[in-house]
Amino acid sequence: MELQFSTDATEVAAGDHVIVVDENYQHHHGLVTCVHGSFATGGFTPCINVVYITADTAKRDPYGQQVERMSSLQHYAQGPSGMPKPGRFWANPA
Repeated sequence: MELQFSTDATEVAAGDHVIVVDENYQHHHGLVTCVHGSFATGGFTPCINVVYITADTAKRDPYGQQVERMSSLQHYAQGPSGMPKPGRFWANPA
């Protein structure tokens, strides 16, 4: 499922919803757990850590689908020419 996302970065904080694209270019709803740096300094978008529900149906336990984590995830806008496949980036929801 491809989710719609904005190519422009807006500030996020721990607990905010973001779109996460993994290395297989699968889109996920993610939850920010950490922001590395400040959006106000240096003219760059900081990396973030996120948690999301796995799309792998084999990763299921008595509590439901398992969660996965990504650390130091770069924003879509920081990558070369719109971050070519494979993905592994975050973006703000559209």
